[in-house]
Amino acid sequence: MKRAAIRIFCFAALFTATWAAAVAPEELWSLQPVKSSALPRVEEAQLCRTPVDFFVLARLEKEGLTLNPEADRRTLIRRLTFDLHGVPPTREEIDRFITDVSPRAYEELAERLLASPRYGEHWARHWLDVVRYTESQGFEYDHLRPNAWHYRDYVVDGFNSDKPYDQFIREQIAGDVIDPTSPDDVIATSLLVCGPWDQAGNSQANATQKAITREEELEDLVSVVAQGFLGITVNCARCHSHKFDPVPQSDYYRIKAVFEGVRHGERSIASRRDRDAREAEIAALKRRFSDERELDRAMKALKPLPVSYAGIREQPAPTRLLKRGDVKQPGEEMRAGALSAVRSLPSDFGLGPNAPEAERRMRFAEWIADPRNPLTPRVMANRIWQYHFGQGIVATPSDLGSSGARPSHPELLDWLSASFVEHGWSIKSLHRLIVCSAAYRQSSSFKAEAAKVDAENQLLWRFKPRRLEAESVRDSILSISGSMNWKMGGPSFRPFDVVTFNSSTYIPRDFTGPDFDRRTIYRANVNSGKDPLLDALDCPEPSVKTPRRMVTMTPLQALSLMNNPFIQREAERLAQRILAEHASGELPVERVYESVLGRKPSTNERAAALNEALDRGLWHVCWALFNSTEFLYVR
Repeated sequence: MKRAAIRIFCFAALFTATWAAAVAPEELWSLQPVKSSALPRVEEAQLCRTPVDFFVLARLEKEGLTLNPEADRRTLIRRLTFDLHGVPPTREEIDRFITDVSPRAYEELAERLLASPRYGEHWARHWLDVVRYTESQGFEYDHLRPNAWHYRDYVVDGFNSDKPYDQFIREQIAGDVIDPTSPDDVIATSLLVCGPWDQAGNSQANATQKAITREEELEDLVSVVAQGFLGITVNCARCHSHKFDPVPQSDYYRIKAVFEGVRHGERSIASRRDRDAREAEIAALKRRFSDERELDRAMKALKPLPVSYAGIREQPAPTRLLKRGDVKQPGEEMRAGALSAVRSLPSDFGLGPNAPEAERRMRFAEWIADPRNPLTPRVMANRIWQYHFGQGIVATPSDLGSSGARPSHPELLDWLSASFVEHGWSIKSLHRLIVCSAAYRQSSSFKAEAAKVDAENQLLWRFKPRRLEAESVRDSILSISGSMNWKMGGPSFRPFDVVTFNSSTYIPRDFTGPDFDRRTIYRANVNSGKDPLLDALDCPEPSVKTPRRMVTMTPLQALSLMNNPFIQREAERLAQRILAEHASGELPVERVYESVLGRKPSTNERAAALNEALDRGLWHVCWALFNSTEFLYVR
C-alpha cells in the first residue's frame, strides 16, 4: 500500500507542471561538506556540560530562553536507563545512584549502561525499524523465514561491541565480499534481503509481470540502502528524474546496477572449520560403508550445516535504464555508480556494464563509508539524537533532501557528525556526548513563557516526556515482575500457531514459560502475525521502513493495557513475588510502587493503594500501576 502511494505521488509529480524543479546540488544543505565550527559564545557558559550545550544554549539565548534546571537523580536514572536499555532500573540501582556522592556519578552510570549487553538489545531494535527487518516473506503467502534471526543477532552484537559505523556499513553491503569465509560477514548482508519478497509475483508465468515484480523488489532494496544510510529518496527517480532533489533518473539505475545480482534466499554460513569437519565426516563414512544405500542413509543422518536468510548472489546481465520505469521500454546500458550530486566523491566507479557483481557492491560500500561523504555521518548522528530526544535535529531522519525538514540546529548537527568521524565512527561516543549534556539532563517541567516562543520545544528548553515504545512496555513489565528470561540470541520465540495451506496464517497465542518470557526483540517478527498489545501501542509493520515511530493515543491502548491477559498475569506474578518476600505484616504496597514506578507512594497514594489491596488483592494495585501514565512515560 505504501509503495503504491509513493508511485502515485511520483507520477503526480511528473505531470504537475506547477511544481518547482529539483534544487541544484550546491543549494541542498545536506550535500555540502561537513563543517566542524567553533563552539558558539553563550552568556550562561556555566550551564554547559558538553560541547552540545553551547549550540543548544546559543539558540535558546537568541530567543530569550534558557535551559530548565537539571532533573532530580531518580528521574535521571530512570530516563537514562530506559533510553539505553529499554527497561527500568531496579530499586537497588536507583538507591545506589541516589546515594552516590561522587561528582562523576552520572557519567559513571552512563558508562555502566553502555557496557551492558542490554544496550545492544535495545538499540538494535531502532536499526531493525529503519531497515524493515522481517522474519516472514510478506505478501499473500507470507511464509516463515526460520533462519532470518542471525541478522538480528548480528545487529545486537554490533551495537554492544561498538563496531565502527563505517565497518557496519561495509559489512552490510559487501560483507560476503570482504570475507566470504566469515559467517558474520555473510550474515551482515542480510540487510539486502531482510524486507518482503513477493512469492506469487516471482512465480508468474508471464515474463513481463515477473520482470515488474523484480523491479519492485530492487526499488525496495535501493530505497532501504539510500534512505537508511544516506537520507535521500533515490527511489523517486526510478520513473523520472527526482522532482525535488538533484537525483537524475540515471543515478537510480547506476545504484540499481550495484544490487542487480542480489536475490532472496538462504545461503550457507558454515565457517571454514565447519566445512572442513564435514568433509572429514563424509570421507570417514565413505570408508566405512561400501553399500551407495547404507552410505546414503548415513549421509542423510548428518546434521545439516547452518544456513541463514542472507540472500544469494548471481552475475547479472547489464542494467538498462527503463524509460518511465517501464520494463517494456529498456534504454541505454548503465554502469554501477553512486549519487552524482555528492561532489566531494567520484560517483563513477570506473566499472563496465559487465563488472563483477561483488566488485560493484564493494565499491559502493566504500563510497558510502568514505569520511568525505557528507550524508553518511549526518544521517546517523541525527538518528542517535532523535532516539534520545524524541525528534531529530532534522525531523525527517530518512529524508535530508529538499522535501524533508530543515535542521533546527545545523551547526550542532555538523559538529556531531565531524566528532563522530573523528572518534572512529563510534556510536557510543555520540551517546556520551548527548546523554551527559545539560540539555539531556534538564527537567521536563513546563514553562508557559517558553512555550509561547517555542510551543513544539524544537529549541530544547526542557526534556520532553515520551511514551515508552511497545517493546519497552512489555519488556519492562517482564523485568519488574521477575518473569524475564534474559537469555540472549538464537532462534526467535513464536507466540503464535502457524497454519499453512498454500499461504501461512499466524494465530496469536498467549504462551507462557521461559521460552516466551524473553525480550521482545527475540520475538519472531512476522508480517501477518502481530501481537495485539504491541500493535495497539504503535509497533510498526515489519515490512515497512520506520525511521520514526508514530505515537498515537487511542481507546484501544487503554483497553489493551487493562484487559490483555499478559498484563493481568504479570501483575499477579509481581504481587506473588512481593508477598513471598514479605510474608508477614501489612500489605507491602510501598514495595509495589518502588518496583513499578521507582519511588515510594505519597501518603494519599499509600492509603488508597492499601484499601484497594485489602478489597481486591495486591495484584490489582500492580495492575493499576502498570496502567498508569507515570509508568508508561519517561520524563
